[in-house]
Formats: sequence, structure tokens, C-alpha cells
Amino acid sequence: MFFFESFYYFYSLKTKLFYNEMKHIRLIFSAILLSLVVPCGYAQTRQDSLAIAHAQWHTDTLQHGAVCMYTNIHVFDSPQQISIIKYDPKKYKTQIVQAPQMTMTSHLAKENQAEAAINGSYFNVKTGAPTTFIRLDGIVRGETTRAEAFRTDGAISTDKNKIKIHAFDSITSKKLGKKYKNILAAGPLLLKNGVRQMAPTFPENTGKATKGNAHSSDVPQGFFKRHPRAFIGITPDNQIMMVVVDGRFKKHSVGMSIDELSYLAKQLGMHDALNLDGGGSSTLWNNKTGIVNHPYDNKKFDHEGEREVSNAILVIPNK
Repeated sequence: MFFFESFYYFYSLKTKLFYNEMKHIRLIFSAILLSLVVPCGYAQTRQDSLAIAHAQWHTDTLQHGAVCMYTNIHVFDSPQQISIIKYDPKKYKTQIVQAPQMTMTSHLAKENQAEAAINGSYFNVKTGAPTTFIRLDGIVRGETTRAEAFRTDGAISTDKNKIKIHAFDSITSKKLGKKYKNILAAGPLLLKNGVRQMAPTFPENTGKATKGNAHSSDVPQGFFKRHPRAFIGITPDNQIMMVVVDGRFKKHSVGMSIDELSYLAKQLGMHDALNLDGGGSSTLWNNKTGIVNHPYDNKKFDHEGEREVSNAILVIPNK
């Protein structure tokens, strides 16, 4: 009896160790495979860094000091149109707004006497309801849906006009949701403390999000394809940058993958950066020139293709 018990014990232990070893091997293999797939075949190079560093920017200073700038450069072996509004948060109030029903970013900005604005986070295109966590003036206006959880790993808070970008997951979400009265979740997180973040991997349970096509920026595959993008970032000296990269225009601007976007954010000198809703929602506006970028919804490389959205981030001059 002792012999059989001993044999069974050592057999079980050996089997357990074998499966643990195989699990580690699978994890290592998955990591290697992901590192090969994520960049979508466009590795960032020294030439890309130089192209961004030496870009010729068209600039325009707004009434209270914010700077609007745009450029068209050849980077990641492709044409890219990049538009930026950079401002000092000491001179402005940064406000997250939720529309009662879908409306354009520019309309939300004008209604609130903003000087600049960028579209916000993800939403249900049929109902207009936000699909990521949003709390305004202490009231929860939306929760992150199951389908959005895979990419909603960051958030921006604006309490007391102190702009912060946070990691936002199942562990931190409840804490942050209670701590900040004004906070909007989005993602993926591009930069945190100066470190580029890896795009979320393919989840098993994301509902309808995995059933889209690779031409949509709203599905996991969309992270690794090039699309119009919008994001917001903070520099080490606490300047705020709102950025839109135009996309889906082969001759003018093809757009970027999430990996390329995080590289851009790093090269622009940001310390923290958060991806916002992209695709046709990507909109950057100011009250001097109107729409700065080329929204894709009308499929024309002009400034007329703005899409109705659920929420936005506004830059309002201090009184």
C-alpha cells in the first residue's frame, strides 16, 4: 500500500510540475508572438523620430494663449496629418461634458463657451449612451460595459482643474470612481510615467466587440490596424496636449495603430497619455478656425465630416 501511495504522490507531483512548465512556455510563446504582431509590421525607426522632431508645424495662438498646430509628415512609412492643441491648465478650466443626446463636439464646445475641444470616450452609436465610466459633479453618468472593458484601461480626471491620467482597471476603478467627482474612462492607456504601454490583447469575453471587422477601430483587431485617432496627454512641465491623427485617407493621412500612437505621444514629449474614441469620432476644434483636423465621417479630406458623439473634453478660459 505504501508503494502505491508513494507512486501516486510522485506521479501527481511530476504531472503538476509538467503542466506548470507548459503553462509558462505557452505564456512566453504568446508574449513573443504578440511582440511580433502588435506593431503591424511597421517598426519605429530613427528616421521616424527625426521626422517628428523636425516636422514643420503650422501654428496659431488662440486668444488666451493656447497654441493650435498641425503638420503633414511622412512617418511609419506613410503620410500622416497630425493636429494638436496645447495649453497651460492654469489659464483654462478643463471640463468633461456629457451631452443629453448625441451632438457634435463643436456644438458642445460652443454651448459652453470653450476655446478648444476634443471628442471624448466610447458610446453606443444607436442610443448615444456612454459605454465607459463617467462621473460628473459626483454623479455617475455611465458605466463601462462588458464589451468595452478590454480597452478601457485608463481615465482622465479634472477635479479642481488638476488634470491627471490614471490607470483604470477592475481593481482601481471603484477607488478612482469614488475619489474623483469628474472623471472619464477611456483607453488604451498610451503612456504612464513616461513608459509606453502595451495595447490590450484579444480577450475571450468581450461580447460584440470581437465580431467587428479589422476596418473598425472599435474592435481588438483595430488596435493593430491604422485608423483616425484622438488622444490627450500631459507633459512633464504639466502642459496639456490634445491630439488628433487623421486616417483612412490613402493619399493624405492613413492613420496610426495604437502602438504607433504611443510612440508619437512619447516623441511629442508627453509623460502620460490616454487614447480616446477614434475613427470617425476623432475631432479637434477651436473657436478661431473651427474644426482643425479632417473628420472621416463624410469620407472627404476636408473639415466637414464631423460625427455626433456622446461626450467631449472642453478647454474653457478662466474668467
